[in-house]
Amino acid sequence: MARIRRLKVIDENAYYHIISRTVGQEFLLGENEKEKLFHIIKKYSELFFVKVIGFAIMSNHFHLLVCMETGENCSDREVMERLKKFYGKDNLKLGDLTGIRKKLRDLSEYIKCVKQTFSFWYNRQNNRKGYFWCERFKSVLIEKGEGLLNCLGYIDLNPVRAGIVLCPEDYRWCSLWYRVKTKNRDGFLDFSGIFETDSVEDLRQYHGFVYRAGGIEEEDRGRIHKNILAGGEKNGYGLPYRDVFRKRSRSFSDGLVLGSEGFIRDAYDRFSGQIFFKKERRVHEAVVGGRIFSIRRLTSFSPSDPFALLKP
Repeated sequence: MARIRRLKVIDENAYYHIISRTVGQEFLLGENEKEKLFHIIKKYSELFFVKVIGFAIMSNHFHLLVCMETGENCSDREVMERLKKFYGKDNLKLGDLTGIRKKLRDLSEYIKCVKQTFSFWYNRQNNRKGYFWCERFKSVLIEKGEGLLNCLGYIDLNPVRAGIVLCPEDYRWCSLWYRVKTKNRDGFLDFSGIFETDSVEDLRQYHGFVYRAGGIEEEDRGRIHKNILAGGEKNGYGLPYRDVFRKRSRSFSDGLVLGSEGFIRDAYDRFSGQIFFKKERRVHEAVVGGRIFSIRRLTSFSPSDPFALLKP
């Protein structure tokens, strides 16, 4: 079976939800391994043209929510400074930076560096040979705004769904813990695409959304604040948010594109002529609500109205 071509936007900043699992989905990531993987992600995020919006490192997989940037606002001097800092050398002689710039804005290169660096470390530590990661990583192209907010909440609620903690900020290896407990030390995380700033108020609003979405009870709440979005709000299907976010959602994890109707139409126009499948794939309403849609595959044929294929 032919591999699905990855959807990547190269001419503008783009948001992606990335998922990668261990080989055989074995529980190989203990506390030391999770900590090491986190530091590797952080290290490469300082080198590549990327903003990390969210993450969750579990025992057999990890999630990343990122904005891959074009890097056009980064001067050659700044690129050189990034490289010097990363390699710890002041006498780098690289010549034309065109090829390096292309690599630093590429999603596949970024994730490949993270995964390979970690697998080399893990095998060396455990006197082990062979693959650590299962197949290639999954990526979902996501529209900024509501779709991105819902995806970030879904990621941060991973340890709650797994029954590890009652509150996501109590889990050491997810982005809400980092935002709350370290005050986003070093500015590692960014609310790009969700909030205009990265203020305490933004964190307060996001924290409230996560509690509502996860159906976290009042007595389980962390020591930060009350749920400002309380009130039993429901999603587009009339279901409480907790009925959606407490379960695995294919819209977030198995899709190719997630966003509004306009974003889906743009994806058809942008990608449908580049990817070929025998079976036509339909647009689906994401379970989080009728305003967000997903497509799980694209075809070579782009219908004049892709939403005529909508499958509720």
